Amino acid sequence: MLKLKFDLLGKDAVYLSNVNRYYNGLSTLELYRNLTDRVPALPHLKEGLDRYAHAYEFGVNGDRIEIALRKKARKDLTEMFEKILHFLQSVAVEDDIPALLQAGIEVVSPSRRKKAVVVPA
Repeated sequence: MLKLKFDLLGKDAVYLSNVNRYYNGLSTLELYRNLTDRVPALPHLKEGLDRYAHAYEFGVNGDRIEIALRKKARKDLTEMFEKILHFLQSVAVEDDIPALLQAGIEVVSPSRRKKAVVVPA
């Protein structure tokens, strides 16, 4: 199983840039087109992205209500991307790595623990 990663951290402007990049990449990814009902489809993802972008623009002035809406929209959008990530991890194979990288998704090699070697006294 491949370990995949989205960069969903950072300030709101960086986050918005990243999710737009991931949305564009997912729209061209063949793996993402074979969805189940539990994974957000592209129109649903675009709706969440637009809601966050709108809340970001209106929250810039410091209005507390708009900032609360922005935080809620970011949380919802992050949850959608996490569901998509889990779906892609479950269906992706080694042959899909170039397409995943082209879509902007990071492929992380799993960390392996080194076994402790006991030195005889």
